[in-house]
Amino acid sequence: MTDPSHKLVVRPHKPDNRKREIGLWLLLVGTVFSVGILLGMQLFDQAMVDKSQQADELEVLQVQLDEISQKLINAELASNVDRLALEYVRQLVTSLQSEMAVDEEELGLYRNLLQEGGSESGLLIGELLLKRHSEQEGIAYRLVVQQKEKKLKRIKVSIKVDVVGVQDGKEVTIGLEDFDDQLEQLPIKTEFKYFHVVEGVLTIPSGFQPRVIAVSIMKVGVSGSRVERQFDWRVSVL
Repeated sequence: MTDPSHKLVVRPHKPDNRKREIGLWLLLVGTVFSVGILLGMQLFDQAMVDKSQQADELEVLQVQLDEISQKLINAELASNVDRLALEYVRQLVTSLQSEMAVDEEELGLYRNLLQEGGSESGLLIGELLLKRHSEQEGIAYRLVVQQKEKKLKRIKVSIKVDVVGVQDGKEVTIGLEDFDDQLEQLPIKTEFKYFHVVEGVLTIPSGFQPRVIAVSIMKVGVSGSRVERQFDWRVSVL
């Protein structure tokens, strides 16, 4: 006999239900896909907007950076121009001071030449100038010798200049030609009617300490015409 607890249930086959289920699944998948595309497009659009804003901000920052860089360049250029202008003015003032010192010396010489009378006559040794330029090597020197007579005539003279100093703890006397390469030898032979200028540049050797400059001048062939004068070593800085 058949067990009454096990009953065979027969369900009728309905192909339309299966199709309906498949259709619903496809519709659900399509809906999800469409929603995903819409969300993706929105996120992409937002990302593009953010990127565009960042690009605009970066461009603004770049413009500001360029402006700051240009201001720094302009400030540096202005500083360089000011520095060059100050250096030019300093060099100009130094040059004018040097020219004024020379002009004052020459003016004093001309005054002395124009003066009449006085106790001095014959050969005269004027002042000695020693100048050190901050931008040049060596020491520039300038010495003026002249004659003062009632009736001036052209004369030949011999001029000797020595530098007295200390070297290796001993006092030594060295001729001017050893300090000035432009002088070939001493004494200097020259001729003049009114005055003569001896000038050049001295190069002091290492270890030598100058103390005094001794100058002597005499008329060539005239005994008893010798004149001597000594100058302390004093160098002015220009």
